[in-house]
Amino acid sequence: MISEKAEIELGKQSRNQIVQEYGLYDNPLVQSYINEVGQKIVEVCERKNISYEFVILDTPLVNAFAVPGTVFLTRGILELMDDEAELATVIGHEIGHITGFHAVKMIQKAFGYQFLSLLSTVAVAVYGPTADDPRAYAVLNQATNFVASGFLSGYGREFELEADRSGLRYSILAGYEPDAMISFFKRMKSLGEEEVSGIGLFLRTHPPTDIRIKQIKKIFALSEEGAKKKLKKDLKTKGFREALKKLEVPSTQFYDHFEKYQEIIKSIPKAPLENPGTIKDRVYLNPSLDIRLEIPKGWKSELGFSDRSLVHFMHFEGKAQGELQALHFSRDPILMKTGAESFAGVTQSTQSLTSRDWAFSIEEKLRMEKRSGREAVYPIGNAYVGTYRGRDRLGRPAFYRILYVLKEEGQGSWQAFMLSCAALEESYIDYLVDFEKIMKGFNWIKQKN
Repeated sequence: MISEKAEIELGKQSRNQIVQEYGLYDNPLVQSYINEVGQKIVEVCERKNISYEFVILDTPLVNAFAVPGTVFLTRGILELMDDEAELATVIGHEIGHITGFHAVKMIQKAFGYQFLSLLSTVAVAVYGPTADDPRAYAVLNQATNFVASGFLSGYGREFELEADRSGLRYSILAGYEPDAMISFFKRMKSLGEEEVSGIGLFLRTHPPTDIRIKQIKKIFALSEEGAKKKLKKDLKTKGFREALKKLEVPSTQFYDHFEKYQEIIKSIPKAPLENPGTIKDRVYLNPSLDIRLEIPKGWKSELGFSDRSLVHFMHFEGKAQGELQALHFSRDPILMKTGAESFAGVTQSTQSLTSRDWAFSIEEKLRMEKRSGREAVYPIGNAYVGTYRGRDRLGRPAFYRILYVLKEEGQGSWQAFMLSCAALEESYIDYLVDFEKIMKGFNWIKQKN
């Protein structure tokens, strides 16, 4: 239902969106090494006819993800791996999503065959759609947002387990230590129990770790009498038979390249968030920035993934969500983009800026339709509140309410905050009271006179 060219174009658009949000990690030594390992896995996979790019994202968040043609690894996940064999299994898992056409299958499941067919047409015909081509823009934008959102939501249990099986097969065929996948899973589980910062997303976007480990152990036991009769369809393929045969030969040598990996990875400096803040009950506190945010009952929150994205919160029903972002800038600030929202200052400003000025300077980049806006006084101080119509992370129609606050710190520098709340279009009105509570719950820790 979709051509390979259209699939790859969708992957390019999604790749650009994810890179724009998280940023690239600039380390030629590490990048060259990741490419080298990645190409070893490509050589044993089923889709060698397409080009693969291996991208390192500059975030301490622990995660890996794939879109057609691109595999993402965060700086955070590289820091937690022990050896090259573990790296190979993670890359193999992500390539498994690409060889399994999981992005396309997810779009088909969410939007249907007709949407997929239309996407195939416009994705090939249009590159970088503009407002002059509204149909192409809407279709590509919706599909891109949906695929890119997988970075925060995963591909679902069925596809993740399938990718595990593919990743194990590829790493074995490439000559890596088979036990590496289990050792990596066990470490992630242990770190999750210790509540190590940044590990939550990895665990949330993948099936329960015990289930993943159990599946791998079952594969290792397939040489037992009668076990092969119970193999799933994808375990009966030629590739998997070759991998199992390799495991059954006692003289087969596998490698983990521990020393090499440790040498390369030492060039990645540890970079914890400068201002992570803390969450206790329903209150987020950040003494470094002197701010607190209290969310209503029925909502849950978690720390953000960068100094710009401080905290995320979501209603338990999953139909509404929000985020508090921050930016500190001085004269001639640079436009900084994060997801569907942007930060910006007003360049070459010689006069004091207001929250309204700052809001107006970034609204043009929001890719949303503005419905209304007004200046208002909240506990945090003088602010600007705007209402917009756009799409959520899954590409669904949604309404946003955004509170902009700008605080001048003297000598041409400002501290800016953007508190956004969003809900699905059909249920937006049901959350207006909660949105107002959230915005009134945003205040300084030290009360201002």
